[in-house]
Amino acid sequence: MNKVRDVTRRKEFLVAHAQAQRERVAEEIRSLREATVWVDRGRKGASYLRAHPLVLVGAGLVVLVVFRRPLVRGGWVRLIQRGFVAWRGFRALRAVAVRLAR
Repeated sequence: MNKVRDVTRRKEFLVAHAQAQRERVAEEIRSLREATVWVDRGRKGASYLRAHPLVLVGAGLVVLVVFRRPLVRGGWVRLIQRGFVAWRGFRALRAVAVRLAR
């Protein structure tokens, strides 16, 4: 009779322990869902920029104009040179990404 009681107690303990573990796992999954929302947004943004590279180039030019003040140091020619270098860099990175994706 003692063995039956011990087995019953052990079973109750294991069932309670398994329930606690399930609750912890569910809580972890809920916290990960919030993080995956940000990852999904980042992937959608990257896909949009891949489909519309001119947006990225335009944003880069705006950053150059607003934050670097190239007109004070070298005029429009320098701005065009930087834009061209940025455009070539973007195309090179895109070519590498395409090669890696294959």
